[in-house]
Amino acid sequence: MSTWKINLKFADGTGNEIELYDAKSYFNGYLKLKRSYFNRLVKAIKITKKYTTGHAIEKVVGPDSKEWTLNPWMLLLIKDNEKKKPFWLFIKREKDLSGLLIAIGPKQFAEYNNSNTLENKRDIKRLINYIVAYLNKFNCSVLLPNYLS
Repeated sequence: MSTWKINLKFADGTGNEIELYDAKSYFNGYLKLKRSYFNRLVKAIKITKKYTTGHAIEKVVGPDSKEWTLNPWMLLLIKDNEKKKPFWLFIKREKDLSGLLIAIGPKQFAEYNNSNTLENKRDIKRLINYIVAYLNKFNCSVLLPNYLS
């Protein structure tokens, strides 16, 4: 599995590096998310305290070892409140305001979804939709690049 390395630097000065796994292999290309999905995500952020936004993406290095920092990235850090399991979605916004799912994490989530492609493809798509439909089920932090602040 190819990895993306994301350096996070928060407003309080703390930082972290996380590794996400390229999503191209799951979908034979990158999964496209419609503009309406992001509209629903913004609405969810406005109506629940469990969803937050912030700036923390400091540096992005792709599987090709090139720096990809200066792109319109979104990192969704999600925790399922029932199963107590985290999962991460790394998304690049496009000019038409749609988005592409570029990578997923953490490693356990990526490995689980790598085992059975067709069913897991549906599971990932379902999870992405559940995030904006079942707001009480998740805690979600949406992180944006620091260069945008």
